[in-house]
Amino acid sequence: MSLRLFHRAMRRCATLAVIFIHGALSAAPYSLGWNDPTNIWDAPVPGFTGPDGEGKARLFDHFDEMTGDPVFTNPRNAVNPLFFGWARGWTDYVRADGQTALSNAALALGPVTGDEFDVVSLGDLTAAQIAGSAPVGRVTLSFTDALHPAPIRDLPGADFVVFENGLVAASSTGGAGVGGVFAELAYVEVSSDGVNFARFPSVSLTPGTVTTNETLHRYDTLNPTNVFNLAGKHVNAAGDCWGTPFDLAALANHPLVTAGTVNLNNIRYVRLVDIPGNGSFLDSAQPAPHAIFDPWRTVGSGGFDLEAVGVISVAVTLDAWQDLHGLTGAQRGPLADPDGDGVPNIVEYAFGMQPLTPDAELLPAASSGGPAFSVSFRRDTRAANLVLEVLGTTALDQPWQVIARSTGGGPLLAVAPAAPVIEDASASPIASIGVIRRHHVHAIPGQRFLKIAVSLAP
Repeated sequence: MSLRLFHRAMRRCATLAVIFIHGALSAAPYSLGWNDPTNIWDAPVPGFTGPDGEGKARLFDHFDEMTGDPVFTNPRNAVNPLFFGWARGWTDYVRADGQTALSNAALALGPVTGDEFDVVSLGDLTAAQIAGSAPVGRVTLSFTDALHPAPIRDLPGADFVVFENGLVAASSTGGAGVGGVFAELAYVEVSSDGVNFARFPSVSLTPGTVTTNETLHRYDTLNPTNVFNLAGKHVNAAGDCWGTPFDLAALANHPLVTAGTVNLNNIRYVRLVDIPGNGSFLDSAQPAPHAIFDPWRTVGSGGFDLEAVGVISVAVTLDAWQDLHGLTGAQRGPLADPDGDGVPNIVEYAFGMQPLTPDAELLPAASSGGPAFSVSFRRDTRAANLVLEVLGTTALDQPWQVIARSTGGGPLLAVAPAAPVIEDASASPIASIGVIRRHHVHAIPGQRFLKIAVSLAP
């Protein structure tokens, strides 16, 4: 059986597994297997957030013997509200080893669960099959339909996140957050038409074979800091739920993109292609690609195991935003305030807030210091039908002048003839996330008051 099944058996039967670290950790610049928020390359994105901890999945544990009610681990957590979409359909599923277990591609649809068995496996190949150029496992997910037509777009930072069911080493990890990962890797490709796919450029610096031995229950793990732009390097099992981010900007120079065949603002399909990890498959490093190694050979849930793909960068109208948050009846409308924090929905929509969680502390704030008077605020670049304006005046009884404007989530730009200083940075504590922006807008000379106005685009 695979490590996945063995790990579940280990938890049930208290059997000891020996899992070996492959190589020294932090040898390369890429992110650790979990909770590495400051990594500028590929900081993992938590599938769940809340009071029980970032990246801690809310999982069913058992039924209460007295009440019969379900009991959950991390019960106060929920799926990360950063995600505005999930895979809606699938096609072209090939399981390379022909096995039938964990072969329901529909399990990759919908929100992440954090359950390492809620996956579809792509299967692994033997050495003979690799030598004979047998097809590797793959699956294509679609993200649009008649009810959800908005495609994935290229916005600042990560645009979508892939969740495999990687497992952190159970021993010799060197401490939580710095351990090796039993990670089965896959190439990631995107398409606008479902026919032409552009593959993300990738890096794999793992220096040699990552072996498995089912008989001895011995499983080597790879060092995730050696891997970039390959799905599967982050942990999503045993209660920890982290996904690998992918930024469409990395494909800007791909021939299919420059030719206009793949439109980075109209991505409707994501394809995962398994990588049998014996070194026969290569990354895209130039001028000399590296061999890709991961635990090989795996069986049972062999090869890459896809749990979910979460979409971050999708244009969302106010109505769609309300749908995403489950607002109904009197909770809906630009001026409704369903969480009672004094902030209406249109303002929560504009500033990347949560309509059912009091979070007025995220509202804009002013600062003053001589000529450096400014207003600071965060905004959601996915707000597709919003107009946001910064206005200033010399006195409250004088007319207000628009000095900066953003329309439809676009850049915040100065409005002539004003020339304010506008500073822009990501407002997320996770380096890979850029759709929530923070701005500091400094008043132009003579203006002593600033305000922000939000309205729906006509």
